[in-house]
Amino acid sequence: MDLFTPVIPSLKQHPIFQMLLQETFAPERRELSSWADGFRDRDGKFVQEFQSTFESGLWELYLHASTKVWGFQLDQGSASPDFVVTAPAPLCIEATIAAPASGGKPAFGYDSSDIPDDFSQFNAEASIRICNSFTSKVRRYRDYYATLPHVTNRPFIVAIAAFDRPLAHFAAGRSIIAAMYGLYHDEAATPPDADCVVSYNVSAATKSETVDVPLGLFCEPTYPEVSAVIYSSLATWGKVRALADNPAAKTIYQTFHPKEGDLRPEVRSTPKKNYNEHLLDGLFVLHNPFAHFPIPEGVLSHPRLAEIRVALDGELVTKAPDDFLLLRILWSVHERENKKGTGRINQ
Repeated sequence: MDLFTPVIPSLKQHPIFQMLLQETFAPERRELSSWADGFRDRDGKFVQEFQSTFESGLWELYLHASTKVWGFQLDQGSASPDFVVTAPAPLCIEATIAAPASGGKPAFGYDSSDIPDDFSQFNAEASIRICNSFTSKVRRYRDYYATLPHVTNRPFIVAIAAFDRPLAHFAAGRSIIAAMYGLYHDEAATPPDADCVVSYNVSAATKSETVDVPLGLFCEPTYPEVSAVIYSSLATWGKVRALADNPAAKTIYQTFHPKEGDLRPEVRSTPKKNYNEHLLDGLFVLHNPFAHFPIPEGVLSHPRLAEIRVALDGELVTKAPDDFLLLRILWSVHERENKKGTGRINQ
């Protein structure tokens, strides 16, 4: 599948797609092409949509590449859901993104003015966008997917990526854990000398003066059709750049990881030539304890991702690598000609 030969006018192309066409991003194009290897455009519109909207297509390609890492065998003969897995266990995965609210700013093209002043509000709004995407797919399941013979009596997974606002990746795992399990880790309320992060249960997030959006969607048997949620806030353009074979790139990767015995994360700064990241780094798998068809143990497991289940006593049990990727920030140097055409300006 040729992702990069333009099939739509330049005015309709997504800014990141246009940037990808530059020669300097040839390694990133190769990386994305590897994700797409074996991907079937079942409705004949994927390339056009990838070039125009980019983010939803990027997420589908990421998930396709992830199915290879999990060792899944796919049946690509059906138009929907997005991924029908036949082995090692039958299941279905439907992809969606947490998109900006109506009139909201897109996830790309942010600057320092987009850094939130109130992270609690930022995380609450991110949870709302996740819940909206999730419930939309549940409605689609009940209205349509449940009637399909290759979906009936199989685990059904909703896969959500965070593209709901500028700096959406800053929410990390807080918003998805609040959305699914009604537990909020509140760093803003945690004293500097505390031994553990202040955490508390939340049942809803305020959308407006008259509307609250329910959280903790896996805390009650309301959505038993959904066996699990796959989630990432880091399956972004930054993931493509992190995995691309481009050691000459003038980029520093600042990454945040859990730090044993300390509430503050370990922060690493690594030049591109020395930086390594796994495809599944930063990925969450969140299981629904009320699922009609639970995911068999180990099917979605991997040493690089975080997998969360609910114990019999209601506690969350998380299995994740000690150096789990919480957040990634790229600091890049771009060179351009100055106005006189002599010398270089670094920015």
